[in-house]
Amino acid sequence: MKQSLILTTFIIVFLISCKQVENKSLENQPQLTFDEAAETEAIMKVIENETKCFFDGKYECWANNWSHQNYAMQAWNNDDGTFDAAIGWEKINAQGKEWIEKYYKNGENIVHPVVKKEKPLVKFFNDNTAYLIWKQYNADKENKFYRISQETRLMEKQADGWKIVNVSAFWNAKSKIPVDSLQLN
Repeated sequence: MKQSLILTTFIIVFLISCKQVENKSLENQPQLTFDEAAETEAIMKVIENETKCFFDGKYECWANNWSHQNYAMQAWNNDDGTFDAAIGWEKINAQGKEWIEKYYKNGENIVHPVVKKEKPLVKFFNDNTAYLIWKQYNADKENKFYRISQETRLMEKQADGWKIVNVSAFWNAKSKIPVDSLQLN
C-alpha cells in the first residue's frame, strides 16, 4: 500500500511538472490570430477570379478556383422555373466545361461583359470555412441591362489557398435594370 501511494504521488508530481513545462513552452510561442479582413479579401479574389474566368470562357482558370472534391456542389435555376445541380467535382467540371465551350466559345462570346456585386455578408465558421451571400448584377452582352442574381458561396481553405466548395446562383430572368440606373455603395 505504501509503495502504491508513493507511486501515485510520483505520477501526480510527474504529470503536474509535465503540464508546467508544456504551459511554459506554449507561452514562448507567438499567438496566431485570425485576420478576418485579410481572409475575406483573399476569398473575394478567388470569387472574382472564378466569375471572370467563367464569363470570359477561360476553362483552366475557372477550374483552378474550385475545390475538386466529391462534396463540392453547384446549383442554379433555369428560365423555365426548374433548377439544376451538379454534385461532385466531376459533374461540376463537365457542366462548367460544356458551358464555357458551348455558350462562351472559349472566350470568343462574352455574354456578361460587366459583373457588379453588392458588399457580401460573410460568416466564418472557423479559420478554414466561410459562407458568403450577396446580390450580383450581370450585364447583358450589349451592356444595356443588368440581370440580378442572388449568390452564395461556401469556401474552404485548402493547402493552396481558398477554394469554392459550393456555388448557388439564382437569377431573376424576367427583371432588367438599365445599366445607367444601377447605384451600388
